[in-house]
Amino acid sequence: MAKSFYSWLLQFKSDNTPLGDLARDAKADKDFPRHAISYKHLNDYLVSKAACKDALSIFEKAFREYEKSYKNT
Repeated sequence: MAKSFYSWLLQFKSDNTPLGDLARDAKADKDFPRHAISYKHLNDYLVSKAACKDALSIFEKAFREYEKSYKNT
């Protein structure tokens, strides 16, 4: 079973990048779906929270990297 997106994302929480910003925002959000592995579930959550276009774009790129990290294992 793949690690959740949230667990994967936290490895970037110290990065001074948009991905690091996303990781810190997810960590600070007590309602973030921490066990989710589904793009749709996570994207729907971000949309429901009125995430800005840039945040959604960063999420999309991050999710592609998350998927790649499990295809290469």
